[in-house]
Amino acid sequence: MKRFIAIVILACMMLSMPLFSLSLEGYEPYNNGEFPKWSLDLRRAECIFFGGIPITFPVSALAFNLANKDASFLETLGVACAISAVITVVDYVLGVINAD
Repeated sequence: MKRFIAIVILACMMLSMPLFSLSLEGYEPYNNGEFPKWSLDLRRAECIFFGGIPITFPVSALAFNLANKDASFLETLGVACAISAVITVVDYVLGVINAD
C-alpha cells in the first residue's frame, strides 16, 4: 500500500511539473527604489536571525555540556535565540554606523 501511495504521489508530481515550470521571458529585476529602506533592513535582520539559530543552537548546547549543566531543549533554544538576536542587533548597529 505504501508503495502504491508513493507511486501515485510521484505521478502527480511528474504531471504537475509542466504547470509550474519557470519561464524567464517575462522576468524583470527589481529596481533600486522599489522597496523602502526599512523593509530591506527588516529582511536582512530576519535572514541573519533565523540563519544564525542553526549555528548558535549547537554552540549553546555545547556550552551547557561543558558547564556540566543539564539544560532542556527549550532552555537551549532560548539561549540560541538570544545569541542570534544579539548578533542581529550588532549587525544592524554596524550597518547604521557604516552608512554615515
